[in-house]
Amino acid sequence: MSNFRIFICMLLLLGYGEYSFGQQGVDSGKKGWKLIWQDEFNGKKLDESKWNVLTRETSKHEELQYYVPDEVYLQEGSLRIRSRVRDYGNKKFTSGRLDTKDKLAITYGRFEIRGKLPVGKGLWPAYWLYPQNRDWMMEYIMKQAVEAGRERSIPELRPWYTEIDIMEFLGHEPNIVYATFHYTSFKGEGRSSSSTYRGTVNYGDDFHIYVLEWEPDEIRWYLDGELIHTAKEGVPHTDHFLIINTAIGGTWPGNPDSTTVFPQFHDVDYVRVYQRE
Repeated sequence: MSNFRIFICMLLLLGYGEYSFGQQGVDSGKKGWKLIWQDEFNGKKLDESKWNVLTRETSKHEELQYYVPDEVYLQEGSLRIRSRVRDYGNKKFTSGRLDTKDKLAITYGRFEIRGKLPVGKGLWPAYWLYPQNRDWMMEYIMKQAVEAGRERSIPELRPWYTEIDIMEFLGHEPNIVYATFHYTSFKGEGRSSSSTYRGTVNYGDDFHIYVLEWEPDEIRWYLDGELIHTAKEGVPHTDHFLIINTAIGGTWPGNPDSTTVFPQFHDVDYVRVYQRE
């Protein structure tokens, strides 16, 4: 082979190598988005300047877990949430929940999470956004005003409750991912916009990329680069923080049964947050 051909082959190999690295690097160059926050989970312990790890008994939705900090840790370059059978307080299961409240809370942005999900009846992992400054009293006053026919007395901003579920997953449906937005109408009516995505793979077998793009006029959900849902009504305009958790049991997933294997692990390779340039 001539020196010229060798030179061309080397250029092609180098170009391919740079492309591969760019695809797997920290910032993959999302057009129009600027990386503002990230956690690659490459250290020896969780970065507490970025995350809060909860200790909480959770009875909402009749869930069965007690959230405890020792079920949240780093292992082999990933965040791991362990869920297991364990007597703790008045609960028979423990699991993990962490959030960015008071540490990262933004209005509008792109949230990208690469995760591998736990499977089995009763497992309920989720990535979701929750209002940083939820005004419970204002919500109560507004609700009373609507019921009394005094709707015009409510502030135009109307800071009703919202919740944006980037990803929800029921462990007994391993090929299904839910994308949901809970919001309140201008008149105070609770509403939701949701999509049920039926994939061709088991989302507990490997890592997949879950993305939410929140703009002033719409919210978009992506799974492995595919658009799976869009919501345009009720889009919030206030700061929200990120929550990552695995619940066990409850009214929606049902409770673990004899087929459920414990412990189960919910692994997160990275979390990256962007805003418009």
